[in-house]
Amino acid sequence: MNQPAISQTRPVVALMTDFGLGDGDVGVMKGVIAGIAPEANIIDMTHEIAPQHVASAAWILSIGYKYFPKGTVFVCVIDPGVGSSRGALAVHAGDWFFVGPDNGLFSYVYAEQPVHGAVRLENPAYQLPQVSSTFHGRDIFAPAGAYLARGVALDELGPEVDASTLQWIDVTPPERKKNYIDAGILHIDHFGNILTTIPLSLVPDLFDLASVSVEFPGKRTAVTQRRRFFAEDADDGVPFIYGDSSGYVGIAVRNGSAARTLGLSAGATMTFVIAEK
Repeated sequence: MNQPAISQTRPVVALMTDFGLGDGDVGVMKGVIAGIAPEANIIDMTHEIAPQHVASAAWILSIGYKYFPKGTVFVCVIDPGVGSSRGALAVHAGDWFFVGPDNGLFSYVYAEQPVHGAVRLENPAYQLPQVSSTFHGRDIFAPAGAYLARGVALDELGPEVDASTLQWIDVTPPERKKNYIDAGILHIDHFGNILTTIPLSLVPDLFDLASVSVEFPGKRTAVTQRRRFFAEDADDGVPFIYGDSSGYVGIAVRNGSAARTLGLSAGATMTFVIAEK
């Protein structure tokens, strides 16, 4: 497998997990990486993914990975199937490498980038000597990411995997009908802003339409206001629709939490209703 040369001065290893920072798991993974590739620049993408929430993690990864240098190795551990028969992967896609469980975590990457190669992490020479059944982040994924950063070829880590067999979650964007879009909530961010499954490219006329509203099954309240930025109007606690920097339609409350105000969580469904001029 051909793969891009990784800088031997400061290769980048980016970490994403659902471990949080209250325990020592993240630090242990960094220690493993530093022991194998002491020259690596270890960057925390996030460790605050909602526990076991693969779909949210896949989306967060998708909006961030392209801002990292070519050759970055992403070690991603959101792994509700740890210890089961699910595969452990290293994938070369686009100009980057992705290490983690074969559970759909890299679905947006597969949709956006050519997959140049993928392997199962089965070579014990590139794992810790003792592999537990509950901490593959430490024992399998962190070592694999570190060895890739050190310049070990992808195919040294294990047998090749046919890219067509890699696990996906559904990342198909919703379809815009004549006057509505059936969609859902992808993610709730730290501020309580709601990120929907609607790409802004699907509604380039968002601020030119006569009116729009977002309606939620079982909720009496619809969101009808639109704002181009958070401080555009009064700090009135009313939810509004905006274009998020991630490239998706969002819903926010200025200086407040839209998710809490509307009583919503990731995975909820919604309908975006359009009235054209």
